[in-house]
Amino acid sequence: MSTELASSTPGSGSASFRTDDAKPSPRIDRVQVRLAEVGLGAARGGSGATRLQLVHVRLTDSDGAEGTGFTYALGSGCEAVMAMLSEVHIPAVAGLPISHWPRTWYALRERTARLGRGIAQLATSALDIAVWDLMGVRSGVPLYELLGGHRDEVPVYGSGRATHGMSTDELVEGVQAYLDEGYRAIKLRVGVHGGPVDVRRIAAVREAVGPDVMIMVDANERLDLAGAQWLVRKLGELDVYWLEEPLPAADIAGHRRLAAISPVPLAVGEHLQGVGEFVPYTGAAAVLQPDAPVTGGVSEFVRIAALAEAHGLTVSPHFLPELHVHLVAAARSATWAEHFPLIDDLLGETLNPRDGVITLPRRPGHGMIWNDAALERHTVNGLDSWSSS
Repeated sequence: MSTELASSTPGSGSASFRTDDAKPSPRIDRVQVRLAEVGLGAARGGSGATRLQLVHVRLTDSDGAEGTGFTYALGSGCEAVMAMLSEVHIPAVAGLPISHWPRTWYALRERTARLGRGIAQLATSALDIAVWDLMGVRSGVPLYELLGGHRDEVPVYGSGRATHGMSTDELVEGVQAYLDEGYRAIKLRVGVHGGPVDVRRIAAVREAVGPDVMIMVDANERLDLAGAQWLVRKLGELDVYWLEEPLPAADIAGHRRLAAISPVPLAVGEHLQGVGEFVPYTGAAAVLQPDAPVTGGVSEFVRIAALAEAHGLTVSPHFLPELHVHLVAAARSATWAEHFPLIDDLLGETLNPRDGVITLPRRPGHGMIWNDAALERHTVNGLDSWSSS
C-alpha cells in the first residue's frame, strides 16, 4: 500500500524552519511499516504467550539515513496499531523535520486524547524509537551515548527459562544453566500452582543456587491482596530480591497496602503507559519496569527514569534487552536489564551476556540488526508512505 502525504508540519505555519544561514533540518521522507506475526512455540515466561505480533517501523530521511522502531503485542490486536499509524501518525510525520519530533510527540498525544492511551501510545512508541535511532545514526553515536550514558556495561538477569509448566527439577536445571553461563540473578514465576506449591518451588531453587544468587519472582498480576500478603512473608524468608506484578496494575491502593507490610520490594510497570501512570506507584513500588515499545518510546522512558530518580526508586525495564540496555546505561536510576528471548526470530543478531553483563554495542543508534528475510517471511500487512516533498 502506498500513499502520498503532505509535507508540512501539523500545527505549524511553515513547512520548514530554514533561515538564510542555517542548514534545513533533515525531514522524514519515507515511512515503511509492517505487521509481523511469529509463533513462539511453547508458552513463554509467566504470561503463557504462544504468539507474538510486532509492528516494525522504518524511517528514511531526506538524506537517505534510516532508523527503525517497533511495538508489539503478546497475542493479537496490532492490526489496530497499523490503522492508527495509517490514519493519524504517518500523516503527522511525513515530511516532518526531525528536530520537530519532540513537539509532535505531544501533539499526537493531544490529538488522540479522547481515545485514551492504549493503541495510540503503542503507535507513538514505535515511531519514537525509530526517530531516536535515526538521530543516533545521523550523529554517529550509540543511543546510550546520545542520551548521556552512565555506564558501558549493564548487568542482566535470566528470565526466559522458568514457566509454570516446568517441574521443580526442570526449574532448577534451567536456573543452573543460567549460572553456568555466568548469570548471577534469575527470575521465577508464581500465581498458578497456589501459594504453598509456589513457595516450595522457589525454596528448591534457593537451596540449589545458594545465598549469593539474586532471585526475582513474577506473579503476572495473578494474586489477590490476601494471597499476596501471605506470599511476601514467605518470600522474605527466602531472601527474594523483588516481587513483580503481584496484583492487577489498576489496583494502586492494593499495591500500597501490600508494600506497607512486605519485606520484599515490589516491582511494577510493564503494562503501564506513560509517565502519568507511574506517578501513583512512587509510593507503592521500589522498582519501576517500563517497556519502551509500549509506554511511549525512548522519550517517555527517559521521563519515567527521571521520575524514579527523583523518588529514590529503581528502573529495570521489561523484556527486549537489545533496545533496553541503552536505556539502562543512560539512566542513573536504572539497574538490571531483563534477558528474555522474545523477538530473536526477527533479529539478525542478538546480545549475548558474558559473566552476567552485556557490553554496550558501539553501532550508531540502538544498533539493532533486523533479519529482513525473516521480517518479510512473517509479514501479514504493510504500509509504504512517501512525503510529497
